[in-house]
Amino acid sequence: MLNIQQLSQELNLGVDTLRIWERRYGVPCPVRDTRGRRQYPDEQVEELRLVAKLLHLGLRPKMVFGLTPAERQQRLEQLCGSFSPQADLLELCHGKLDQLDQVLRQRLEQEGLRPLIRQLLQPFLELMGREWEAGRLSIAQEHLLSDVLMRFLRGQLMARPEPVTMRLLFLTLNGERHKLGLLLAAVLFQQAGADCLLVEEEIPLSEVSGLVNQSGCHAVAVSFSAHYPPRQVKKDLIALREALPPHVGLVAGGQGIAAPCHYPAIVCCCDLDQIPAVLERLQNR
Repeated sequence: MLNIQQLSQELNLGVDTLRIWERRYGVPCPVRDTRGRRQYPDEQVEELRLVAKLLHLGLRPKMVFGLTPAERQQRLEQLCGSFSPQADLLELCHGKLDQLDQVLRQRLEQEGLRPLIRQLLQPFLELMGREWEAGRLSIAQEHLLSDVLMRFLRGQLMARPEPVTMRLLFLTLNGERHKLGLLLAAVLFQQAGADCLLVEEEIPLSEVSGLVNQSGCHAVAVSFSAHYPPRQVKKDLIALREALPPHVGLVAGGQGIAAPCHYPAIVCCCDLDQIPAVLERLQNR
């Protein structure tokens, strides 16, 4: 039995969102304790976890709440099964981890870095997410796959571009554990001519300005996944923009950034194909 704050943390959804769903759709339907506070049984937690997965896959709340629990499960299986990148990626997810690094290096040599990221790695990350959502990829497997990908991508950041057009500092704030998308972006920004510094550990927002001064960077790039609370995204971006010197650019990306986005003095990069244009915009500041 969870209270509403615990349920909010469990599902990575705002308390206000849960209350709106209750009022608008009748779900969740909490019981009340002796003090009248909302309490959520385990079966409702599981039901809402399924709802959250479907929303993450792009369905609208009205559609999801119009389905029965059985129909939601069926819809989830359909969505997770509809994504079909190259067959070798699926095999690598399920028992051939030792071959992943070899495949990446072969593709890099054959195709080049940008096609590798756009045609292989980005679909691979989407596949990993869908496999995990469907329960076909364990947490341990996901961690192992992520470690292999992170190690490979770090290697691509080792070579600094010459000449350096500008320096970008890539980081995630406290509470954001998903970093692969940020690393993909850093590699592509570097290929476009930027010198990219990556901070792999989550850092407090209050320490970002100090890192900027120490690194001498021209811009900061932050990433927010779909699991980061939307209200917190907006709050953190505004606070970060205010903390940075006016001459230092701020780039925001990731699935947690809605497109189109309108944040004053913040450059939003919602698609990896936008990177050359974003870099040019930063250089023209």
